[in-house]
Amino acid sequence: MMLTRLIGYILFIPFIAFYSYVLGPALKLVLVPGGMMLFFFILGPDEFSKHWQKAFSNTQNGCKDMAVKQVN
Repeated sequence: MMLTRLIGYILFIPFIAFYSYVLGPALKLVLVPGGMMLFFFILGPDEFSKHWQKAFSNTQNGCKDMAVKQVN
């Protein structure tokens, strides 16, 4: 029982460190631009650029368009 727990820790801790510091950032470098390209192909260039600009615009009143339901 103690041996299996020790082997588990020996295998688990390096894998978590590898995933957190090596594999995670490498996957982000591939998957995020790939997802953006997928959205570009689905939406088309005009709609994609419109949504891209809307996502990065600095509007202070962005919440006023949302309907708010009050609960009494």
